[in-house]
Formats: sequence, C-alpha cells, structure tokens
Amino acid sequence: MAKLTKTSSGKKSAGKTPGSATEDKEPKGRRIGLVTAALILIVILVIVGIGYYWFYVKPFQTNVIIVGDDTINIGYFIKRTRMDATASGDPNIMLDKLNHEILLKQGAPRYGIEATEEDIDEALREIARGESETISDSEFKEWYRQQRNETELSDAEYRDFIRTYLLRIRLHGYLAERVPTVVEQVHLHIIVLDSYEDALEVKEKLEAGADFADLAREVSVDPESGENGGDIGWAPVDILEGPFGWAVPSLAIGEISPPLRISETEMVFSLIMVSEKAAAREVDENSLLIMKVKVLEDWLVEEMRYKKIEFHGFKNGFDSETYAWIKWQLAKRER
Repeated sequence: MAKLTKTSSGKKSAGKTPGSATEDKEPKGRRIGLVTAALILIVILVIVGIGYYWFYVKPFQTNVIIVGDDTINIGYFIKRTRMDATASGDPNIMLDKLNHEILLKQGAPRYGIEATEEDIDEALREIARGESETISDSEFKEWYRQQRNETELSDAEYRDFIRTYLLRIRLHGYLAERVPTVVEQVHLHIIVLDSYEDALEVKEKLEAGADFADLAREVSVDPESGENGGDIGWAPVDILEGPFGWAVPSLAIGEISPPLRISETEMVFSLIMVSEKAAAREVDENSLLIMKVKVLEDWLVEEMRYKKIEFHGFKNGFDSETYAWIKWQLAKRER
C-alpha cells in the first residue's frame, strides 16, 4: 500500500515506494532507447563494413592466376604491374610474366636449383651497393625502405621477387649449359621484296626455271643477302621464328615458299627456299648463342603444355569488366 505524506498545503499525497512501477517507468524507457540506438549503430557499422570489404578488400583478394596450388591475387598483380612500364600499358603482359614466375618456382627444384634466404640477402645487398665497393647497414636499410615504399610490396613479397629473379638466372644458366651442339638444320635462301605483287611475280619466274641466286642479286631489297645470291646459310630448325618457323619445316628441297610477310611494321615480303636438310649437324657459334638465349623461353613453353593454368575471366587474359577495373586502379596511382 502506498505510503501517505503531507504536502506543504497540508494535503496527503501518495509517495513513490522504491521499486514501484512509477519509479521504473522513466529509466526503463531510457534503457530501451539506448539499446535500440546501439543496435541500429551496430547494424550500420556491419553494413558499412560489408560494403568496405566487398568494394575495397574482396576485389584485391581475387585470384587472377592459378597453377596447381600456387596463386596470384589481383592485389599483388596490380603492385607488380605498376612496377613495369610495359605491363602498365597492357596488363595482360603481366599475366604472362607472373605465370612464368610460378612455373619457374615450381620447376627449378626439379634440377636441384634453389635460392636460400642467405642468397636473397646477398643479392639484395649487391643490388643496393650498385657500383660501390661497400654499403653500410644504415644505407642498406634506407635503400630497402625506399624500395618497399616505391613498389608497395611487403617484405615477404619483395624477397620472393628477388628469389624468383635468382631462380630465373640459375635455371637459365643450367639449361644453357646443356643446349645440344648437334641438331636438325636447314640450308636457307631468301629473296626480300617490298610488295606482295613483286614477290608473286618473282615466284612465278623462279617456278618457270629462273636461277634463285641470280634473281636474288638482281631484285632483293636486302643488300646483305642479295649480294650472297640469297644464301643465308644453315640454321637450326628450332630457332626459326615467325613465318620461317611454320613455313620452312614443311618445304621440300628446292621448293619456293609463298610470299611471307616478315615484318610487323613494314610491308616486306620474303620468298624462301631450302637447298639442303640435315637431321644432325654441328651448330655454328652464332646459332648456338641464339639457342642459349632462348632456351629458357622454350622451357617455359614446354612447361605450359603440361600444366593446368587458370586465368581470371577469359582463357588468355581478363574479361572486359575486370580489365577496365584494373586499368582504373592503375590510373588512380598516376593522378
């Protein structure tokens, strides 16, 4: 029962008993309001967090290359693309480079090739030292800080970048030492002309019985080969590239090729003839050097034949939406 008290006017009024409904009504309302506001704030923060994750975090975690258990995500891809002026113009170029790096790291151990942490430390100091004989610890730390800052690579990423560089050099050297010196070769002759029509006309003359060497001296627009009657000597079949690479192996001895465009920038056409073939012939010094230079490239091509390689989007590059997003990210840095 409520306790009665006197007011200043002498009237009795009902007092507030502690714990009564009258006393709790206002504080309980405030608590409900605070809880409701807190819940609303939490919901807003969750929504903002989810939006931030999907817009600023998730896209950078998307894998753009998958080779077995090894992956490259877009975040790292963008960092590396910013480091390469050529790839910045066409990000698809970096897809090939990073794919090759994965293949190098996967394949090098098969030949007993590795790069230890000590090797990486030594390589970093050598790069930092440049042409100087020595470099102090403080100078090296400052150089390394600047490299990390400019590339935006983490310490682990930068060290892995150097590790891959060492593996490339060592694997290339290993393969170059084992390039065969006796290989299949062809004896080539060419006539170079500056239009498709001229090439067709000369081809008709050759097929009618004209002498290849005489015509080469008379009409070839390439002075060096023209003076030799079109004779450019023996060449290993494996080093032939472009039109030579696909046309020459199928030519019979004495057969004249169709006019082949041999330059991507100029309208220059060549007629090719094979005068001799040898299944096994000693390689000359110049050809051997070319074979050693491209041996790693050939190894990578062979590796790709036996590896399951997955790219984000299209088979050999990015889909248009991802490509545009990456170009936007690269442009943001340039502003």
